[in-house]
Amino acid sequence: MVSIIIPTYNAASTLPATVQSALIQKDDSFKLEIIVVNDGSTDQSQVILDNYCKECTIITTKNRGVSAARTTGLEHAKGDYIQYLDSDDLLQPGKIKQQLNALIDSDADIAYGDWQKFTTINGEISIIEIIQKQITGIPEIAAFTDFWCPPATLLYSTRLVKQLKWNDNLPIIQDARYLFDAVRHSGKIIYTPGLQALYRTQQANSLSQRTNAFMVDCYTNAIEVYEIWKHDPENARQKKQAIIDSLRFCIHEFSIHNKEYFNKAINFLLQIEPGYIPEKSFFLHIASLIFGYRTAEKIASFKRLYL
Repeated sequence: MVSIIIPTYNAASTLPATVQSALIQKDDSFKLEIIVVNDGSTDQSQVILDNYCKECTIITTKNRGVSAARTTGLEHAKGDYIQYLDSDDLLQPGKIKQQLNALIDSDADIAYGDWQKFTTINGEISIIEIIQKQITGIPEIAAFTDFWCPPATLLYSTRLVKQLKWNDNLPIIQDARYLFDAVRHSGKIIYTPGLQALYRTQQANSLSQRTNAFMVDCYTNAIEVYEIWKHDPENARQKKQAIIDSLRFCIHEFSIHNKEYFNKAINFLLQIEPGYIPEKSFFLHIASLIFGYRTAEKIASFKRLYL
């Protein structure tokens, strides 16, 4: 059995298409249950869901956030495999069957594939970008740094999901952190070729845009992952460099938008790497050698703002 878990909050305009994309996954070769968790919506979501009460399990709760909604759905799920599906994204026809067969055949815990970014213009789907990317290098480091795909693209084994939890501490990037934790605990990850899902972007209320809150999440995540990795001798050098690169990214963004976290991120980087001298930026490298890294970043911050 596969359980599709759909958290929804005030998504009446996109919810019907999302639920339909889940319903068409039905196949005689496996059992399918669809669980929709209405997280205290105040729009017409509940009215829409009432039309699906015979085909889906509908759970209505007070508004507690998407992490709590996904967790509630998981608590009711009976499946051997778990598909998370945000209420504005779409599964491609046959997605579940393809990935389920791949997981069973390989005894893997995570399946992922290609996906598309899309938006809706005058009621019609407009494709923005097709993402065809496989995990390369050390999977755990890739999942922390440069590899991401939306929950709709993934299929998890329940045996793995039981070891994970959704992180309320990271409201913006919790799906990226969940994938990192999954990869870290997983015995085997497989790529299933072909388009698996459509990910809606450029929505007015999207949490995925690069905002100050997004950057604070990235910084918080870097600290938490460092605590996970710091006592792990395997690939220690590469992991430390990944943390430093993440902090450098945060420092660059905070230099423009958030001086408090700009200083916090510099302090943390120098805590884990005293005397740090950046290599990739010629200006920062020379300035750090002369003035020290902290002062060099402050000079670079002034340049970004005023020059």
